[in-house]
Amino acid sequence: MDATPALPGSGFPGTLSITHTDLVRFWVIASITASIIGVTYISMAAGYGSIVPQLFYFPILYATYFYPSRGIYVAGGCAVSYLLVSVYFLTPNPAVVGGVVVQALLFIGIAFGSSFVVKHRESLQIAVPEDDAGAVRMMIAGGENDRVEFKYQTLWSTRLSKEESDASDSPEVRKYRTNASKLIIARSVAGFLNTAGGDLIIGIQEDRVKNVIKVVGIEDDYSRLQENDRNPDGYRRMLIDSVIRRYIPDVYETASRFIHITFPVVSGKTLCHVHIMPAEKPVFVNTGNEEFFFIRVDASTRNISGKTLTSYILTRFSSS
Repeated sequence: MDATPALPGSGFPGTLSITHTDLVRFWVIASITASIIGVTYISMAAGYGSIVPQLFYFPILYATYFYPSRGIYVAGGCAVSYLLVSVYFLTPNPAVVGGVVVQALLFIGIAFGSSFVVKHRESLQIAVPEDDAGAVRMMIAGGENDRVEFKYQTLWSTRLSKEESDASDSPEVRKYRTNASKLIIARSVAGFLNTAGGDLIIGIQEDRVKNVIKVVGIEDDYSRLQENDRNPDGYRRMLIDSVIRRYIPDVYETASRFIHITFPVVSGKTLCHVHIMPAEKPVFVNTGNEEFFFIRVDASTRNISGKTLTSYILTRFSSS
């Protein structure tokens, strides 16, 4: 099902870490905002402050696009900064004071509006067949390809002992131990995001020797969840929090734009169907210490780096 060699790097964070991409974006937002505050002060001092407030829209929209739930904080900071700078140059004119306050409140409104649009774009992007079970049956019958991937379970490695991990034939298990199965799911999702999208179906067992595909369902995965989470909603939360948020943090805030999870019943078994849209920006799998880039090639997910990675990103995301 997956011909990817063992991932490089080692170790997993106990909690969600801040990625290099997050740090870069933070400094971009901070530097742009600081520059605009400086320009605002100079412009108002010279008596040309009527257009300057519009510059604050840039960091607000930038932050909201990548972090819809956090853009409001950037907007709040911009509003406070604008008010503090303006107080030195305000005249005791109710119209002028009112205009400044309205402008500051507009920053907050823009953040809320942009966040709403970003969070609801999935309604326009996600296209899942109405008869999901029927569509999944057709995918199973057609086998794996560049747009379809089968996985057995998401949590099969979580109960492995050290001895079992050391004795495993899987390089991923020997290196990543109890985290291996979640990481394998994460890299499959990332591979589809970075390529042309596709469908990941969890609950399918493949016998490579006999060339047989068996529907086993995710019921056994349920037993590895807390009792209250042994249902589709609990399984969805596990995928979003323990897989997407932990290993693909770049898309966590906007996951619903690109990832749609359903639970069709096929042959009496509950499957997890993850429908994935192609991402607009490069998506990296984060192991805590390092980041890796996966793409879908034929029926496998592969890690690429170096010049190959640079060339691929320039070609694949050049129009994004």
